[in-house]
Amino acid sequence: MGIFSLPIYTRFLSPSDYGIVALFIIFGQASSGLVSLGLQSASYRYYFKYKDNLDEYKTLNFSILIFLFLVYVIGGLLSYFFGHWVSITLFNGKLKPSLIYLSFLSGCMEYLFSYFTNLLTAQVRSFTFAIIIVSRAIIKIMLALYFIMIHSLTYMALIYATLLNQAIMVICLLIIMSDLLSISFSVYYFKKSIRFSYPMLLRLMIGMIHKAFDKIMLTNFSGLTSVGYYSFGEKFANLLKVIMDAIGKAWTPFFQNKAHENTEETKNEIAGIYLEMSFVILFIGYLLISFSEEMVLLLTTKEFYPAMYIVPIYIFYYLIGILGMLSLNQIQFSEKTLYILPASIVSVLLNISLNILLIPDYGALGAAIALFLTSLFSSLIHMYFGNKLYPIQVHWWKLAIMFLLTVIFSVPTYYLMASEMNYILKILAKFIFILVFFIFGLRFNFISKENINLLLKKINPRFT
Repeated sequence: MGIFSLPIYTRFLSPSDYGIVALFIIFGQASSGLVSLGLQSASYRYYFKYKDNLDEYKTLNFSILIFLFLVYVIGGLLSYFFGHWVSITLFNGKLKPSLIYLSFLSGCMEYLFSYFTNLLTAQVRSFTFAIIIVSRAIIKIMLALYFIMIHSLTYMALIYATLLNQAIMVICLLIIMSDLLSISFSVYYFKKSIRFSYPMLLRLMIGMIHKAFDKIMLTNFSGLTSVGYYSFGEKFANLLKVIMDAIGKAWTPFFQNKAHENTEETKNEIAGIYLEMSFVILFIGYLLISFSEEMVLLLTTKEFYPAMYIVPIYIFYYLIGILGMLSLNQIQFSEKTLYILPASIVSVLLNISLNILLIPDYGALGAAIALFLTSLFSSLIHMYFGNKLYPIQVHWWKLAIMFLLTVIFSVPTYYLMASEMNYILKILAKFIFILVFFIFGLRFNFISKENINLLLKKINPRFT
């Protein structure tokens, strides 16, 4: 819904406006995420451990939320009094001091939204989750259009719409999730949560550096327009992230429940489904890469067209997350989250180095390349430790071939973007590449014909 509202937004907002919104979002997420200490991961993990004794879990959950409320109040006061300093130091004055406090407030509400929606998925309340997500999208678009059309606002329309929408959603979630809350604080459960989550904090910091450092460098070296191109490329690639998150909401509870059975049969089941799931995600990613040019041309104005070259690289960044869908679950199941730190340390050093090396010469494209390479190395380290802590026999050669095929088939996309080839011939060539890619998937048995037939039957019972 956000993507298909772009034809309206891009006629009222410029790339630099999107750059300001991107900085607003990233500072809020980074600052609120850091003070939250990664406690969302503890709440999610221990739900599976205490779901048969909800009284214990309610106490743990309430203890975490009380702590979050206190640190958010303190963080809010600090962001208010030091907003001017943050604006000048980090953003060269391009994100107004008045927006720093609002940014932190937005980040806190976004963290709470993610906190509660994760618990919805842990409870496998998919219908409730769907209502919340769809309602959120509709309300945000309606509010943004109201501020744009009625009050003639530009980037502030998106900021006000985001804040009001987040407040509405958090209130609704507090009501919906009241069955997992009880007024009972426990120092024991709070310490237990901290012990689990604090190793995740550095990984969270790395994630924030991935999201923030490149945008801060772009702001200072290339200006807000470059940040706008970068965030716009991310917005289109976010289509894949939405799909991956949706799959992950079902995959993680499945993994955790199967892992608790801890038999070779369930491990083989996890491995088989993981590989088929990976091919499906890679195929969807390749579809988006193939038509990234058409999406940008159809849904934006001419001044946004350079973003089409960033979209494929950003999609590959999200595709690398396939490795983490298995390895991070393995590490979290083992409860030895300290092993997340090595990848985090390597990741932060590599990310900073690559951004310093690439952004001055290549701008937004360099930032996207740095993000992809950093994610690749980090994911490989996570994969190593994940299989050490909770070994699962996966045919890694199959996964390697899947990624290699995706890269090989994606290379011609850039040639087609830059060429003056007839539009219809471009589309035809892309469909041929997609068909061949899928045939390779069947040939290497990346996805079974039985599961394809099962899917077709669910779509239409007349298929056999």
